[in-house]
Amino acid sequence: MCGIAGIIDHSTSLDISEALLRDMSFPLRYRGPDQEGFFVHKDGSCQLGLAHKRLSIIDLSENGRQPMHSADSRVTIIFNGEIYNYLELKAKLSQEGCRFRTTSDTEVILAAYQAWGIDRTLDALEGMFAFALYDHQTTALIIARDRFGEKPLYYMHQGQRLAFSSDIRSFDAIPGSRTIDQEALGYYLSEMCTPIDRSIWQEIRKLPPAHYITFSTAGLDIKNYWQPDYRHKISISLSEAVERSEELLVASIRRRLVADTPVGCFLSGGIDSSLVTLFAAQNYHQRIQTFSVGFEYESFNELPYARQVADIVGSDHHEIIINPNDLHIADALLTEYGEPFADSSQIPTYYVSKFASSMVKVTLGGDGGDEIFAGYKTYNQGLRMQQWYHRRALRPIMQAAAAMGVSKGAYLAGVMGRDPVTLASALYRSMGFSPADMHLLVRDDKAVAEAAARVNTAAISEGLAHAGTIFDTILYASIKTRLVNDYLVKTDRASMFTSLELRTPFLDRPLLDFVSSLPADYLIHDGVNKYITKKIAEKYFSREFIHRPKMGFSIPIGQWMRGEWKAHIAEVIHTRNPYIQLDAAYINRIWAEHQQGTRDHTHRIWILYVLNRWADRNQKKG
Repeated sequence: MCGIAGIIDHSTSLDISEALLRDMSFPLRYRGPDQEGFFVHKDGSCQLGLAHKRLSIIDLSENGRQPMHSADSRVTIIFNGEIYNYLELKAKLSQEGCRFRTTSDTEVILAAYQAWGIDRTLDALEGMFAFALYDHQTTALIIARDRFGEKPLYYMHQGQRLAFSSDIRSFDAIPGSRTIDQEALGYYLSEMCTPIDRSIWQEIRKLPPAHYITFSTAGLDIKNYWQPDYRHKISISLSEAVERSEELLVASIRRRLVADTPVGCFLSGGIDSSLVTLFAAQNYHQRIQTFSVGFEYESFNELPYARQVADIVGSDHHEIIINPNDLHIADALLTEYGEPFADSSQIPTYYVSKFASSMVKVTLGGDGGDEIFAGYKTYNQGLRMQQWYHRRALRPIMQAAAAMGVSKGAYLAGVMGRDPVTLASALYRSMGFSPADMHLLVRDDKAVAEAAARVNTAAISEGLAHAGTIFDTILYASIKTRLVNDYLVKTDRASMFTSLELRTPFLDRPLLDFVSSLPADYLIHDGVNKYITKKIAEKYFSREFIHRPKMGFSIPIGQWMRGEWKAHIAEVIHTRNPYIQLDAAYINRIWAEHQQGTRDHTHRIWILYVLNRWADRNQKKG
C-alpha cells in the first residue's frame, strides 16, 4: 500500500523536476511513510516524472523500492495496492521463462505487462491497485485502477500533458486555476461525496474503477476492462448457493492474509465483519488481533456484540471509546480527503485505524458485504419494483392515472416501463438534501439541484445493460454509486491517514461473479435481507446475534451538534460559501428544527459544515 503521483508532458511547457515531484507527493506522506522514490526522464520533447511513497507490506527489503524498472529497462512502474494472486501469476510467468529479482508483487505486474500486454495483465490481476507504467519503447504512459475502485486515482489532462495522483491535493503543485464542478457539487449535497468519474474541480477527474488510460503523442485513450455482469444466471439450490458463497469468501480471506507484516481485523460486531474475523482467525498462522470502536451512547454502541465475536473466535481483542472531546481530529481528517466528503463515520473509522496501526500494518474489514449480498432497504425497493414490472400489462392504466395527476400512477408507470429516471429513485439514501430540498437550498440552480438525479440515472442506465432484472440493476448501480463514491473513499482516506492498509474480502471478483449469477430470491429470501450471509453466520453464531436490527456504523454527532459542538457548528454553517449561494433562511430553518428536536437534520448539517470548512481552505484555488 502506497501513494503514487506523476506527470508526463510532450510539449516541454513545464519543467518536470524532482522538486516538482516532491511537491506533488507531499500529500501522500501518510500513505507511504517507509520509503520514497523519484524518477525523472527526458527524451527529446517528452518529459516524464514519477513519484512514489511506500508503505512496506510485501518484500520489505530495498528490492521492493519504487519506481521499479524491468530487468531490460524497457518499463518503469509505480504501484499502489496489493495483488493477492501474485504468487500464482509469478509461478505462471516463471513457467513461460520470466526471471524475477525480488519477492514483490510490483515486479509481477512488470513481468506480466511485458509477457502479456496490458489487457491480459489487467484481466489476470486480483487485488486492489492503482499503478502507472511507462513503456520506454512505445513512449506511452498507462495508468490503471482496480475493478471496484478500492484505491484512488485522480488525473488531469491538459493538451499534451497528463498528471495523476492518489491524492487530489497533488495537483496544487501544478500551475493553473481551478473551477468548481457543478455536477460534483450538486451530487455531494445530496450524497455526501463526489461522483464516480468527477471531482470537485472541473479540471481534475477520477479514473473510474476497472478502467485504464493510455497516454502518448497520439493523445489520451480511456478503456474499460471489466464490469460486473448480472445477466447470466445458474441453476443451483439455495443450500448449495450458501455453501459455495462461504467457500469463496473463505478463499478471498485467505488471499488477503498474505503479508510480510502482521494482519488484524476490524470488528464492528455486524455480520460482515464478524464473518471476516471468524474465517481470518481460522486461517491465520497466529492468534488474530481484532479492533473495535464504541461510543458512550448505547444506541450507537455495538461493542457488546464485537466482544461476543472476539470470545467465540479467540482473538486478541482491543477496544476504544470515542466521545465529543475526540472530535478535535475532524478538521485535519477532512483536509486529508482533499475534496468535500461528509460521511461522518469517517471519524470512528479514523480512530479505529489509528488504534490498530500501533499494532499491525494490515487489517481486514467487512465493507462491500451489503452491496454484494443485498443488505440495504434499497434492495427491497428494487425487489418491489421488479414485482411491479411483472405486472406491466397494467401500465396503460397507470399512465392514465398519471395523466390525472396521481403521482403513484406516474411512479408505477415508470417502473413498468423500466424508466431509468424512475428506477434511480431507489438509489437515494435520504441522508443528504432531497431533490425537493435541493431547490430550496440552492435557489433553483438546476445544474446543482438535479445533479444527483443525473448521476443516479446514468448509473441505472448502465446497469440495465449489465443486468436482466430491475433488482439486479439496483445492485449494479449501488456498487457504482454509494460503494465506490462513499464507503470505499471513507475507508481508504481514514485508514491511509494512519498509514494502515485496509483489505476488503467481500470485494472479490470470483465471489461477485458467483453471487451475481444467483436469483433475487436467494439474496432476499422470505423477506430476509442478506439471507445467504446470515445462513453462513448461523453455523457459528446465535440467531439472536444474527437477526437483531441492523445498526450501521455511525456516530452520535447529531446529539453533539446540540451540545458540545453546537456553537462551532453553527458558526461554520452560517458562514457565506464563496463557491455557491446557499439560502440562508433555509439553513436557519433546518438548524432550528434540529436544535428543537422536531426533525433530525444531522447529515444535512454535517454536509454544510464540511463544505464550508473545505471552501475556507481551498478558495484561493478558484
